[in-house]
Amino acid sequence: MKKFILISLISVVLLAATGWAVYQIFFNSVKTITLSEKKYKWVETSLSKSANEYFWEQFHQGNYDSIPVILEKLTAAYLDNPNDIRTVTHLGFTHMWAISEHKNNSNPRAIEHATLAQKYFGESYQMNPRDTRVLSFLSSIKLANGAISKDNGLLKDGYLNGQKAIREWKSFSAFSLGYTLSRLPHTDEKFQEALQLMGDIASSYAEDFDPKSSATQQAISGMELLNNKDTSKDRVLKNSWVAPHNIESVFMVYGDMLVKNGDWKDAIDVYKLARFSEQYDSWDYKDVLERRIINAEANVELFRKENPSSQESEIGKTILVQTGISCRSCHQMSKTDKERFFKDYDVSNLLTKEFYLLEP
Repeated sequence: MKKFILISLISVVLLAATGWAVYQIFFNSVKTITLSEKKYKWVETSLSKSANEYFWEQFHQGNYDSIPVILEKLTAAYLDNPNDIRTVTHLGFTHMWAISEHKNNSNPRAIEHATLAQKYFGESYQMNPRDTRVLSFLSSIKLANGAISKDNGLLKDGYLNGQKAIREWKSFSAFSLGYTLSRLPHTDEKFQEALQLMGDIASSYAEDFDPKSSATQQAISGMELLNNKDTSKDRVLKNSWVAPHNIESVFMVYGDMLVKNGDWKDAIDVYKLARFSEQYDSWDYKDVLERRIINAEANVELFRKENPSSQESEIGKTILVQTGISCRSCHQMSKTDKERFFKDYDVSNLLTKEFYLLEP
């Protein structure tokens, strides 16, 4: 009898270990292009400092046409030190920006940016797997590459990476995955899942989230610009130097998805929440949102087009993720932003290893 119990216990342990191994291999592992282990370096040279500052300057200005020069500078810094994690990550960001807003680039070779973004985000994540944000971006670009090449295996891998990222940091990663999946047809179960994820993010802005309630509206209007010493995970809900119009963009994305789902009346209420952001009047794309409020009902069918023509891809006629401002709507810093909100802002604390890379 004791022998039987011992064997049974061993079997249970082995099954648990096998289950854990399967979970790690198929659901919790992250594949990258880079095969050799790399250790990051937190050393800034004059070359990398200049390249990374130029990246932020152009990104904040929304200068899509500057991407070739940004990449030239960052690549030179990368060749000088391929373990400089800031440079590697910014190369991933820049290639992601290039493919995300490819409506501004008629060259079909723009899809090559997706492959390169996956390479650099993979390197960055391998060097610092604590940074769930990079994992979220890696998930999104895998989904993009999978869609481009019709690679179902890569689509699955990207999706599972996104789920892993949500388990680690939901307030950031749920938006990232939801935004990426918002391209799907509204009848797709993954679009419905994305809509739920975006609803969860929106609900994070108020205890009892209701777009029509004064309590929700006051909660949003009371959100201060991110303190550059705030290292809490909820900091990603706020507007910040990195993303000056994060709040406004969250509600535009969620509103767009509701419109696409046919819930255009609810979308109007969600869109209007963006007006309660302290930075709303300085947002370069507030007119885009105001037109969406006016045209919400008419936009239902437009937003449902899977492959909109170039004319239908105009900013006011398609869901935000498919426009030429899919990154800039959140990250572009207006002249008023600079003068009113960031004039004396000390960005040095924001770009420390602890805050920027989640490394103590």
